[in-house]
Amino acid sequence: MIGKAYVSTFQFYNNHTHKMEFKNRPILIVGQADSTDYVVLPISRVTNFANLDNNYDVPIEPSDVPLMNLKQRSYVRTHKQCVIHLGELTKEIVDFKNEYPDIYINIIAKMEAFQKHLIDNAL
Repeated sequence: MIGKAYVSTFQFYNNHTHKMEFKNRPILIVGQADSTDYVVLPISRVTNFANLDNNYDVPIEPSDVPLMNLKQRSYVRTHKQCVIHLGELTKEIVDFKNEYPDIYINIIAKMEAFQKHLIDNAL
């Protein structure tokens, strides 16, 4: 499962309704928390560029990851890690780690840098 992209039911805050809502979105599995939970990174279009993080959002172009079937540039949000239950995974998209190894390694490096930053600031 680690390294695979899936469609997942994902919770988000809707700025228009001011409520938490759910939608299906692509995610990348980067770890296993326990037997039924996975650590994932959301993959998002990010329409408000002010919300992008230049250090930790990894842009991916549809032409660079054709098996993802993205319609426009999206971002793997390495600083927005979350844990989801296996039941929230609805459909496998692609084995990202094997199909796009260079992009995957870059994503993991950015995630590692964020974790180091987080830990350094916690001490």
